[in-house]
Amino acid sequence: MDYLQRYQNGEYELVWDELQALGSAVRQPPHDSQAREVAVETMRRVRHNCELIVSRLRKLGYVFGTYPDGSKGYYTQGPLVPPSAATRAGIAELEERVGTLPLSLAAFWQEVGSIDLVGMHPAWPAGLDPLVVYEPDGAMSELDDWEANAEGGGPAQLRAPLAPDELHKDNVSGGECYSVALPDANADFVLLHERHNMRFVPYLRMAILRFGGFPGLDAQQATFPALADLVAGLKPF
Repeated sequence: MDYLQRYQNGEYELVWDELQALGSAVRQPPHDSQAREVAVETMRRVRHNCELIVSRLRKLGYVFGTYPDGSKGYYTQGPLVPPSAATRAGIAELEERVGTLPLSLAAFWQEVGSIDLVGMHPAWPAGLDPLVVYEPDGAMSELDDWEANAEGGGPAQLRAPLAPDELHKDNVSGGECYSVALPDANADFVLLHERHNMRFVPYLRMAILRFGGFPGLDAQQATFPALADLVAGLKPF
């Protein structure tokens, strides 16, 4: 039984762990095509779940693109923006100028696009750390500076931003963006500066399946009545 079949049969975590254990060999036959298929299937499930969560949040009266304190200075293109020709062009430019992208990140951009759940609900607390994953533009904005620094002996890897940190999402001065170090030829990658210190796919699993798009809930003392509705019937991945 191949990786995709095993994944579809429910071995979600085990398959990703095995793909990650292959290191850069995941890019070589006989693993490469199956690994890409698993990554695509994973992110199609992520997209489905994100669509449900966004729809449910709207019905609950959640206001996207507004900080929890009610201020309107936050910029977003929308809570869930599908991949576009610009997305694909951004992926191609990053691969040309920086190098190989982790399979999980490339598949996320190709199948999901971007997600940004920053917003507010009058009855909900701050500190929910809503799920955000930028489109490739976030990484591309750092390319020129990184290339200039690399020529002068700077870091060999680009620390590409993928999301604001949990404080900035609440309109509070915070720390470094959640980021990915590129290039990376592995199946998955550690999401840098995020407090759980997890790889991207397990982080998405936690953020979406366990906390309905709000991984900061694991640090909240009070119950969150909306959580059961947000996670009901989501597809495992």
